Amino acid sequence: MGIIEIENLKIYYKTVKGYVKAVENVSFNIEKGETMGLVGESGCGKTTIGMSIMRLLPRNAKIIGGKIIFEGEDLIKKREEEMEKIRWKEISMIFQAAMNALNPVYKIENQILEAIYAHENISKKEAVERVSRLYSLVGIDPRRAKEYPHEYSGGMKQRAVIAMALACNPKFIIADEPTTALDVMVQDQIISEIKEIQKKLQMTMMYISHDISVIAETCKRIGVMYAGGIVEYADAIPLFKKPLHPYTKALMNSFPSIKGEKKKLTPVPGEPPNLLNPPSGCRFHPRCSKAKSLCRKKAPKFVEYQHRHFVACHYVG
Repeated sequence: MGIIEIENLKIYYKTVKGYVKAVENVSFNIEKGETMGLVGESGCGKTTIGMSIMRLLPRNAKIIGGKIIFEGEDLIKKREEEMEKIRWKEISMIFQAAMNALNPVYKIENQILEAIYAHENISKKEAVERVSRLYSLVGIDPRRAKEYPHEYSGGMKQRAVIAMALACNPKFIIADEPTTALDVMVQDQIISEIKEIQKKLQMTMMYISHDISVIAETCKRIGVMYAGGIVEYADAIPLFKKPLHPYTKALMNSFPSIKGEKKKLTPVPGEPPNLLNPPSGCRFHPRCSKAKSLCRKKAPKFVEYQHRHFVACHYVG
């Protein structure tokens, strides 16, 4: 039994043109101390899943069905007052854009202290000491905690957001594209910091990214998402050694590798479908070179093809 279990989760967004079927029957679980990755193209539903766990979806979003089980309790059934006690203390999030996650008119130390005071009854001295330790953990001089966000570089802002996510010693952390908009060198530093912190604190984490190379470096298990659903879910090594779904293969062929022989990169053909009116059958069939008539008519079941290796495809292999 995992610390987080997602069962047949279905989320739609209401728009003036109709309902966007953003997440469709998604299921997976994450074991305690494990880092699980969600990877896929922009708009496939990764962030929607992360925000649904935090119960921070926008007003036009609705959870149509399914369960989000955290330590045996369904978060979907929780009242807002109950979720306020869970957010940051039990489950926290490293948001995608550090610039937007930090209040520009408050010193960063005060923003982290606010999160601590909201959940714990400790003295100011203890709280300030904790902020200092967190800054040392993420590789920032603790003296800089008393500065404003505009005094930080992009990489420092991201580290500060990581420190904020760790402020109340949560059991589960969602990292949503934590290295987006950073240059390659800083990305590598941030990824190394996250891996080191995860190892040191034995955190349970869900890492969301469109970059399959980042997911490969940070995650033990990987869920590959396409057009609102998980098409393949497996341990990282078997997934990269022998991907089973055509989309997973296409995704890997579109990213360069620094190891092995050089090969021409092949982009995934076509474009992701409009989720206002998704394709019938398998949602990937319009872009799949192996698609047959069955793929157009019937959605494949998500089944365990090999041990701990799940895939949704009529023609595996």
